Amino acid sequence: MKSRIFPIIRKEFIHIIRDLRSLYLAIFLPIILLILFAYAITFDIKQIPIGIIDQDNTSLSRSLISTINSSEFFHLSFISNHYINLDKFLGERRVKLMLIIPDHFSHDISEGKNTPLQILVDGSDNNTALIALGYISKLINNFSFNLFKKFLNKKGNILFKELPLINIQERFWYNPGLKSPFFIVPGLIAVVMMIFTVLLTSLTIAREWETGTMEQLIITPTKPIEIIIGKLIPYFFLGMFQISVIILIGFLLFKVPLKGNIIFLFIISGIFLITGLGIGLFISTVTKSQQLAFMFSVIFTLLPAFLLSGFIFPISSMPKIIQFITYLIPARYFLTILRGIFLKGIGFSFLWREVLALILFGVIIIFACAKRLRLSLE
Repeated sequence: MKSRIFPIIRKEFIHIIRDLRSLYLAIFLPIILLILFAYAITFDIKQIPIGIIDQDNTSLSRSLISTINSSEFFHLSFISNHYINLDKFLGERRVKLMLIIPDHFSHDISEGKNTPLQILVDGSDNNTALIALGYISKLINNFSFNLFKKFLNKKGNILFKELPLINIQERFWYNPGLKSPFFIVPGLIAVVMMIFTVLLTSLTIAREWETGTMEQLIITPTKPIEIIIGKLIPYFFLGMFQISVIILIGFLLFKVPLKGNIIFLFIISGIFLITGLGIGLFISTVTKSQQLAFMFSVIFTLLPAFLLSGFIFPISSMPKIIQFITYLIPARYFLTILRGIFLKGIGFSFLWREVLALILFGVIIIFACAKRLRLSLE
């Protein structure tokens, strides 16, 4: 068996080395995509342009404006003491929010009255609008809370001095700063590697048919499973190299913590690679055209990996039928494992279901490839 598999492995390595353009593409494109997507896809919204109409124009209103402007979340685009054409700023997207401070703001505060502030939000981008509204609400609530303390202290409220205030402390585990790269990069590793492992091998057998070398393999005593293993091994090592580089970039460039066992991480990555490469080989056995194989690879990996793996959209929010379909996406399990290892530091005892699912996928797809590969000219 070894004497039949090793020549195929050698043949695939020679083809990879000779086709330098494909080799460069296979090595550097996943890295480039990881860096681009990690910087482009972010849920952290900062420097949101805001406009303020300060009709009160007192030291208290200016203090509130200073609090908002000093925040990293907002950028004060303009300030006015009287009403202006709001459509000009919100409609033309010069600002995302408009804060209106009434002329009786300072007076009502000094009298201990509840003073409403009007906030106009550009809702054309609902996600940004909700996040921006949450930011401005929190800043105003903190400002109001500090004023409330000063007001009670000034009035000499004995109970207030003796009894502690209720203080809500928010703590976020595993990602205390809620940094998007910590969430995005592990997901990108799963998605990018899912796409490229399939693309790497989906063209191999189709290429054999197009170049006419498949006939040479047919006349050899090599069995289908041996051809599959021989073609899989070179790309397996190439994929492990890619994963090593991508993990290193995530750790060094994006500062994503690696809290779990790195050996366990590479073992699971190897299992996932076999699954992805197997899917690519299966597509290659179904089609005899590299163009068709490429199209199949994009359709069956790119969209499912992005949309149905939980990378962007939470699976729990999807319809039940779509949730059932996500169980057929290997990237779903690998993504859960990566985030668990990177951010939570958990191991096999917590992730055994996902690990077993990947192993099952890998075994099924490899045997399906061997079953589907027909060594005949029909």
